[in-house]
Amino acid sequence: MKNHGIRFSARRTSNTTHLKGGQLMDSMTDTDSRPSSVGPFNLGLDPGFGAVKAAYTRREGSQVATVPSVVGVGETDMGLLSLGALGRRRRSRQPDQVTFDKITYLVGEGVARYARPVERMDFLRLSGGPELRALFYDVVFRLLGEACPEQKRRGQHQGNGSVRSFQDRLTINVMVGLPVEVMADREQARATLRALRSWMVTRHKYTVNGREVTLVVENVKVMAQPAGTFFAWGLNNHGKWVRGRSALRAPVAICDIGFHTLDLFTVEGGEVVARFTGGDTVGMRRAAELIINTVRTGHGVDLSLHEADALVRQRHPRLQTAGGEVKLRAQVDQALDTTAAAVVTFVERQWGNGRQFAHLLFTGGGAEALKATLLRQYPHGMVLPNAVTANALGLARYAARVFPA
Repeated sequence: MKNHGIRFSARRTSNTTHLKGGQLMDSMTDTDSRPSSVGPFNLGLDPGFGAVKAAYTRREGSQVATVPSVVGVGETDMGLLSLGALGRRRRSRQPDQVTFDKITYLVGEGVARYARPVERMDFLRLSGGPELRALFYDVVFRLLGEACPEQKRRGQHQGNGSVRSFQDRLTINVMVGLPVEVMADREQARATLRALRSWMVTRHKYTVNGREVTLVVENVKVMAQPAGTFFAWGLNNHGKWVRGRSALRAPVAICDIGFHTLDLFTVEGGEVVARFTGGDTVGMRRAAELIINTVRTGHGVDLSLHEADALVRQRHPRLQTAGGEVKLRAQVDQALDTTAAAVVTFVERQWGNGRQFAHLLFTGGGAEALKATLLRQYPHGMVLPNAVTANALGLARYAARVFPA
């Protein structure tokens, strides 16, 4: 296949409003840049409000890791408290314990059993508060625990794949995906990048579940999150464009439905089309909030956002209350229908029927949850496989092009 030089920038037309963020993506030249198997590792990072996703690509394939964006302060050690033989034989997933600056944070699944979750839904979280640092440390730990075969052969892993310790420091470069709303504002994008680099580009020492990690972040770059889906769709794991020149010239539209944000992103001829690119805070959080209100009003139970989101995603959602077990399938279906209607309304306002696009891609966790409605409204569209992690995977593939091997 021929190599194609690819350049991405905001596009001006007579009917196009120029993006304040200007050029959203760097120019690309098709070199066969492969990440080293021993580092530095080139990572794609999608710091979502619902979950933080990270990915790494190599010759043998790709690795992804996902950590729910739930953080609390506390301990999981409950001493000898148990129900003995009456207790559950199979323990539920325990949160990871991430320790830095002499404070231990509980991260990921199961935090609510031990501590009140901290749930930040503002863009300032990207500036490097302790919650994001804990999530970043944990997702890198989970990802590179599976992506370091040389260390695994030296016996540096436990049987479950998690790292005992890293003999040498890990060195990484990170391509971070940011919401379109942030990237489209030039000053906000630059300020966010400065803030990310101020805490990320350094030497980090921390522990995860008592295991020491030394991590060196050498480089950080940022890009619009849904650009990751474009790269996941068009690039292979070595960062080479594989869909041919016609697909590169054609208009490609991406609808990224996250927990807190809804991003629309359109590329044509290697340029971002500003007229069809934009963002809003219409995401799966809306469905979770509807369930929170329903459960509080009907049953007097207060749920966190992530507890409600977990119910939304269950096949048979149910809740134990003082009045007994409550089945919530009908309420969840109604919340999903309401959220889907809000998403479709926003998309229609920006894109109409979407027939002007050669390819229409739906991505993000919301795309999987709302798949039936989206494809009924846009039958020529498609929901990407592994839509939850597509942005992180694509950012990792692009990172293979722009960071040194």
